[in-house]
Parts: sequence; C-alpha cells; structure tokens
Amino acid sequence: MPNAGPEPPSAAGRRRLRRRDLLIAAMGLALVGGGPVRADEAPWIIFCADDFPPFCWNMPGKGPAGLDVELVSAMLERANAPHDIQQMAWGRAMAGLEQGRCDILFGLVPSEQRFRDFLMVGPFREGEIAFAVRADSNITFQTLDDLAGLTVGTTQRNHYGEAFDNATQFTRDPARNDQLSLLKLLAGRVDLVVGNRLALAWKAKQEGISDKIRFLPKPLLVSSHYMALPRDRGEKAARLEAARQSLIRDGGLDAIIARWRVTG
Repeated sequence: MPNAGPEPPSAAGRRRLRRRDLLIAAMGLALVGGGPVRADEAPWIIFCADDFPPFCWNMPGKGPAGLDVELVSAMLERANAPHDIQQMAWGRAMAGLEQGRCDILFGLVPSEQRFRDFLMVGPFREGEIAFAVRADSNITFQTLDDLAGLTVGTTQRNHYGEAFDNATQFTRDPARNDQLSLLKLLAGRVDLVVGNRLALAWKAKQEGISDKIRFLPKPLLVSSHYMALPRDRGEKAARLEAARQSLIRDGGLDAIIARWRVTG
C-alpha cells in the first residue's frame, strides 16, 4: 500500500491544487453535518489494501482494521456517507480505481499523474519512506547515487518520489507486498528494501525477523497520503474534503493518530 513516495507538484501546480481544495471545501461544507444519511443513498464503495499493517489490513473475525481505516471511516462518518470497505491486493485496488469500480481508494501518495487522473483528497496523514537492509549490511544512504549498482526491493504500483522513480543508477525488483520484499532481502535477492518505515517494521515483527534487518538512518522522504476518487465523483470528493477539514479543525484526526502511536 498501502501505502510509497510523492512526486512534488510544481509551484504552479501547488497553487492550482490549493484553489481546487478551496473549491472542493466550499462545495462540501454545506454537505457535512447537514443531517442524516439520505435513505436512498447507495453505500460508497471504498477500496483499500488487505495487507498493509498497521495502516490497513484484514483482522480475522473483525474485517478491515488499521490506522488508515479508522481515519477514513471517521471522515466518511463526518460526511454522513454510507460506505462499504472492500479489501484486496494493492494492484487490484489501483486497477479498480482506474476502471471506476470504486468511489474511493485510500492510502495513495501523490504524484502529478495521479492529480491529473483522479480527484485527490487530502492529505490525511504523513509517513516516512525508509530503506531496510540486512543487519550485517554495510550499505549507507545519503543520496540516490549511493544506491548505484544495487537492487532495491519495491512494491508493485507504488510511487517513491519523482527522484527515486526516475533514477536509473540502480535496479528495482517489485514484489506484491512488503512481506515478500523483506523475504527477498533476507534471501539475498535484493540489497535493500524501500517502504513505509512503520509498515516494514510491523511486517518484520510479524515474520519474526526484526533482529535480522535494520533501517538506514536517513529516510528517502516524508510522504503525504491521500484518498483518490474517479474524476466523475466530484460531489463525493467535496463532501469528503469538507469532512477532512472539519476533523482537522476539531482535532479528530490527530486524536486517532496519537492513540495509534501509543497503542497501535
């Protein structure tokens, strides 16, 4: 997932995005907290990853769980939006968004192309993109040139920032998820793995390999995470953005994030 890095927009692009945010918020303010769910409103179809703890995963017997699930659910509830969260492999979820088979996919890191292709609402949290290596590795990282000639484990259909995504001095070896990337790392098939620091640490703990890997001190970047909607879902995007801003103002999102930092 859910989960990779942003491609920062240009200054002009940032101005356009700010104007877009203001427009979406203005459209949506009247829709948030404006009464009960309409009886005839169909549930919004929400796609997310099924294996990206601690942000989004399937908890046996309980269904969707994780920090991002709670954040997005809070925004949907504030928007009075009935919803159905459906979990699947990240690549399948991205394909569903592109084909318009869902109303929202959450956990995306922004890129210029994603802002062109979708209605991007957010950010709703930030995350650190870091490199994991084997515990006995002597690899260091200050710039991407330090990765020259190495093989980096990535996750399919993720972005890791414009500089990383466009770099040619190293090889990328994509896997379906972080677990497989970490197993490749231990098997010596890749030299290092890139991903969300907390998600990689969580998965390493689950696999019982925390003592076999370490994180390089310098992160690749700090990324923002967004929700994406097909471009014909403007009214839903407006409601969602207004709900996001409302929860920022009253501290609702920060309270959820703070609780997860303490309890997980």
